[in-house]
Amino acid sequence: MLLRTSNLLILTLLLSGCGLFGPRQDSVDKLIEKASQQKIYYANYDLVWKAAHAALKYTIASENQDYGLIETDYIKAVDGWLPPDQQSPVYKSSRYKLIFSFAKGITNGKESTRVTIEKKIEIFKDFISETQIVPSDGLEEQTLFYRMERELIIGAALKKAAAVVE
Repeated sequence: MLLRTSNLLILTLLLSGCGLFGPRQDSVDKLIEKASQQKIYYANYDLVWKAAHAALKYTIASENQDYGLIETDYIKAVDGWLPPDQQSPVYKSSRYKLIFSFAKGITNGKESTRVTIEKKIEIFKDFISETQIVPSDGLEEQTLFYRMERELIIGAALKKAAAVVE
């Protein structure tokens, strides 16, 4: 009887144990990273596209408005953006590129556009070895989101002022 009870207990644990481990949730760090690389603008897709071009000060390697994609050329770290508290880049022998992706949508009955900015940073150790990919700190992406938002606000104010004059 004891053997039968222990076998039944083991079988129950084995069968129910797999149910305890459902799909893993992203860690808090991953969720914050994803959220910090995206922003939703309650504006027309074309206006957000133009705001991105106005905010972006780098050479564009490829863009396709129909697919909602803007990709910059590689930017050397010494020529790129620096946070205000740094005098030189952390990785001098690195380069990065920015990839913008746009998606149209409707949020709470309003036309909206979701913008995702991905910054791909590559570090070169030497000429022969592979490049190392490091995550972005998210500061340049936040700055670009801010600049885009300001462009949209200024555009809306100019449109409103022109309507008042007429």
